[in-house]
Amino acid sequence: MKIAIIAIIVCLAVVVWLALQRRIRIATNCPVTSSDIPEILSQLERSGKNGNFAVLIFVPPGSTDGEAVNLQYSIEGGAVGLDWVLIGPRNEADREKVSEFAARLGSRLEEHDMNRVRYLRVTGSGIGNLGAKIITDFYHISADTKLDIVTEGFK
Repeated sequence: MKIAIIAIIVCLAVVVWLALQRRIRIATNCPVTSSDIPEILSQLERSGKNGNFAVLIFVPPGSTDGEAVNLQYSIEGGAVGLDWVLIGPRNEADREKVSEFAARLGSRLEEHDMNRVRYLRVTGSGIGNLGAKIITDFYHISADTKLDIVTEGFK
C-alpha cells in the first residue's frame, strides 16, 4: 500500500513536471466561448513562436457518439492560422462539410501534412470570425457556451 502511494505521487510529479516543461495548459477550469477567439488569437500572436497553439474542444449538441470537435489556431511558418486537424473522428467526418462552409464564407482550407498528421489550414484576416462561425453557425453552439481549451506556449 505504501509503495502504491509513493508510485502515484511520483507519477503525478512527473506529469506536472512534463506539463511545466512543455508549457502545455489544459484550461478546463477556465473555459472559453467563441466570443473569446479574438483575445485567444491576440495572445497566440504575441507568443510569436512556431508550434504554439490553442485548441477549442466541444461536443456538438445532439451528438449521438459524444465525439468532440477540435478547432485549432496555431503558428506555422510565422503565421497564425486556423487548422482543422484530421485526427479525431468528428473532424474527419465533417471535413468536406466544414471545407464547403468555409468556402461559402470566402476562406479556402488547404490540405497540409506535418509529422504524418493531415490537416486543413487557412491563414489571413478573418480566421477568428471563421472559427466563431464554425462553432456558432455550422455546429449551432451559442456564443456563450463554454468550450474547453488546450494551449501551448501561452496562457
